[in-house]
Amino acid sequence: MKYDNMADLRIELNKIDSSLLSLFKDRFNLIHEASIIKKNTNEIRDYERIEEVISGIRSQSEELGLDPNSMEYLWRFLIELSIRYEIDHFDD
Repeated sequence: MKYDNMADLRIELNKIDSSLLSLFKDRFNLIHEASIIKKNTNEIRDYERIEEVISGIRSQSEELGLDPNSMEYLWRFLIELSIRYEIDHFDD
């Protein structure tokens, strides 16, 4: 066990959360650019691309020793959130 107490463990979790937020900022900046590149809202939900991403996430999850089902669930949520963001910001 690496941590002896919850305070130290929470400090590390907070650092990871901050890193994730920074990465999400980068990701959503790219999603915003995608909403500018796409010509109409029909292009936003790309089922083939979604399944391609999910397949890659499942493979990477297995390689990293993560539960692929949990990671798929997380990514499908992230994809849906990204789609909503793109729709909401399509005309920005």
